[in-house]
Amino acid sequence: MFTNTQSMTGIVTLAVTAAVVFAGFTAMANAATYAYVDVNGDVKSVVAVDWKTAIATAPSIHMHSGVLLLTSAADYEVVGDSVSGY
Repeated sequence: MFTNTQSMTGIVTLAVTAAVVFAGFTAMANAATYAYVDVNGDVKSVVAVDWKTAIATAPSIHMHSGVLLLTSAADYEVVGDSVSGY
């Protein structure tokens, strides 16, 4: 069927690259914004596909912090605030 191995390799590479790019776009299309408290007591935000990923990727997240899914404009008002006791 294919006699030119170099052409077949190029086609397979292109197909795999397209699949990886598509998967990346699909994952980010389902991303949401989460708020969390960092080690300084500041409320920060992180974009992730789910709460587990948000906790895992939030920079300097405090060891006792969880995440809050931000769904409305009022929710976003907490970002930038400070939490006492941290």
